[in-house]
Formats: sequence, C-alpha cells, structure tokens
Amino acid sequence: MKKILLLSICALFLLTGITFEVNGNIISIISDENTPPDPPVITGPLSGKINKIYGYNFFLTDPDGDGLIKILIEWGGTGYGNTTYICFTCSGSPKPNGTIFVADHSWTTAGNYSIRAKVWDTQNNESNWGTLSVTMPYSYNKPIPQFLEFLIQRFPNAFPILRYLFGY
Repeated sequence: MKKILLLSICALFLLTGITFEVNGNIISIISDENTPPDPPVITGPLSGKINKIYGYNFFLTDPDGDGLIKILIEWGGTGYGNTTYICFTCSGSPKPNGTIFVADHSWTTAGNYSIRAKVWDTQNNESNWGTLSVTMPYSYNKPIPQFLEFLIQRFPNAFPILRYLFGY
C-alpha cells in the first residue's frame, strides 16, 4: 500500500513539474516552477504642469525573491522619450528584490496619461503591467506678455523702453 501511495505521489509530481527528494523517511518537495515578478507599484505626482520634470518611484518585487534584471516604462505619450528601457545587468548586477527604482519624466503637451511599467526577474520571467494615471493640465502664458513679446520681436527698434523693462 505504501508503494502505491508513493508511486501515485511521484506521478502527480511528474505531471505538475514538481520534483521531490527522499532522504531516509523524510520527503522534501522542490518546485521547479518560478513565478513571474509582481507588477511594479508606481507612486508619484498624479498631476502637474507640462514641461516640468517629475520623479516617479517603481517598487519592484518578486514572490520567489529573485533579482530583477530589467524594467520597461511607458509614459503614455507618443514620440521620442515616451519609453524608458533600463537593463540593470548590462552595466552591473540585478537589482535586489524589494528595490525602489526612481525615474524622471516630463510631458510636453497637456492631457491624461497612463504610466505603465513591467519588470523581468533573473529567470527571465516577465511581470504584468503596473499602472498609474496622471493628468498634466493645460499650461498657458498670460496673453499680455505674449502680445508684448510679439510686438518687440516684430518691431525691435520701436519700443526701446519696453525692451529695456522686459529684458529683450
């Protein structure tokens, strides 16, 4: 009966990818499966002004305690500079489990953006996306200084006192 039970347990472990060791009367179960890292937890300002740099924290964890080898951040915009890819192992060693990675970004146009990031562990398992929604409200210059700047640029010699006062 013990042999049938032991063979049944062995078959179960083989089908699920789990191995075991028998040492005397003690059976140790060892899992060969590695779980992916947790999605990064992103924190930082939820709103701000365009063309201002803001710092965001990315809390990186792995349930297996593996080191983290790279991160991909999408800042929610389009064009150059809206994706950040950092390979931690390309110039050093993996980041330890529980690391807070800091990245800065600014947006050039007003709008609602979704920052999203994912990481890979040392087993090359990829996390799901972690997300944070941010709003960059429209930022505008006051119309009077803009109009004066236009006049001074258009007629550079016509307004010497204004040029002097505004430093043009």
